[in-house]
Amino acid sequence: MKLWYLWILILLISCSEPEILKEITWNNNRISWEVLDGGATTSCRWLIKYSEDGENNKDLIFESYSSPYIADIEVYKDELLIFCPDFRNRVNDTIKINLKDIDKYIDEPIVYELDVLKRNNEYYKEPDFVKEDREYAIANGLL
Repeated sequence: MKLWYLWILILLISCSEPEILKEITWNNNRISWEVLDGGATTSCRWLIKYSEDGENNKDLIFESYSSPYIADIEVYKDELLIFCPDFRNRVNDTIKINLKDIDKYIDEPIVYELDVLKRNNEYYKEPDFVKEDREYAIANGLL
């Protein structure tokens, strides 16, 4: 019986629609920051998607399950800035994506799961603070 409830819970979570937290534009293209909130049983899944001018479909370019935790996004010149909240008194907690290489991120989105980089591409440079968070989590038995 417990397995039945677990299956229904997984089905409900997997069928839920992400909530759009913010949409910004870059060169008439749309970048959306979305979240799938797992509620009390699971962590949030942060999604950053890209839509070309006039297109309705959204392509995933960045995903983070639980951590790195995303607090906000902005575009500055040709860079997507993904802001992560302060943790352990760090100063620079920003993930940067060069939007001139956006096609590479559409083809190979960046995917994190609990600070572990699960999917990467040659254009993404992982920030030191994410590596340090992963090392801290491993050292303290949090992963």
